[in-house]
Amino acid sequence: MASKNQKDKARQYKPSTVRRLDTLSGNECANPNCQKKLIAEDNISIVSKICHIAAASKEGPRYDITMNDDERRGFDNLILLCDEHHVIIDNKENESLYPTNLLKKWKSDHEKKILELISSKNLLSKYPLSLNKVINAIGNKMDDILNLTEAVNAPNTDLKISFNNVNRYESIIREFAPYQGKLNKIYEEIEKEGSTKKELVLHNIKRVYLNIKADYKNIDEIRINADIIFDRVIEKIWNNIDKAPNKLDEYDQETIDFSLMIVIVDAFMRCNILEEPPKTV
Repeated sequence: MASKNQKDKARQYKPSTVRRLDTLSGNECANPNCQKKLIAEDNISIVSKICHIAAASKEGPRYDITMNDDERRGFDNLILLCDEHHVIIDNKENESLYPTNLLKKWKSDHEKKILELISSKNLLSKYPLSLNKVINAIGNKMDDILNLTEAVNAPNTDLKISFNNVNRYESIIREFAPYQGKLNKIYEEIEKEGSTKKELVLHNIKRVYLNIKADYKNIDEIRINADIIFDRVIEKIWNNIDKAPNKLDEYDQETIDFSLMIVIVDAFMRCNILEEPPKTV
């Protein structure tokens, strides 16, 4: 007989998943027609609900038999709603009104809106060292160094997105791609001091991607799951940052997430996340 913990695994959310959900909620219900805040008027009490898009159990709405519990509790399958809309979408009588594809669109559109809002706040000007701190947190030297090759000439963004069939993250990549120049200047300054931090950052991200890539049989499976793979890479990097000796407690979650996305998108464009398109003759 399965233990209670095994039965509840789909509801055992990773701290990094909860953090990302909180940050990308913008303190708003993801229902585009709802104006309710997810923190009560006392600015302390949490009134948000973590909701499964595909149900956590067979009895729930939109249950997908092909998913495992890690996928059910994964970032891609979770959405933050107010209490009222959580009850509404999880009412079995409403299942046909709130199908999986609709809830995924709610989630994608809302997160895009919040990331664009975060990007517009010019957080790098307010907290100029936050990007350096994230670089230092990711760029810890590992005990073993893999023999990794980098793309000599990174493909253009459109080609990389198209080849990997990136959908949900397409607008996010385009939103954060212009910050690559700022990141390169920081890398250059670090390298002038004799540091190999840039190589370690890219190496560590590539290592995370390769470990996740092992779960997929071929390029077709990678393309089908490109956005989920992106989620998993970000979540793993977040876990690694949490374990790093140089904590980032001096910055709020929004600033850290913003800085991390700059580094992640840069790694994608350098072909350290997802696959490099075949070169044309």
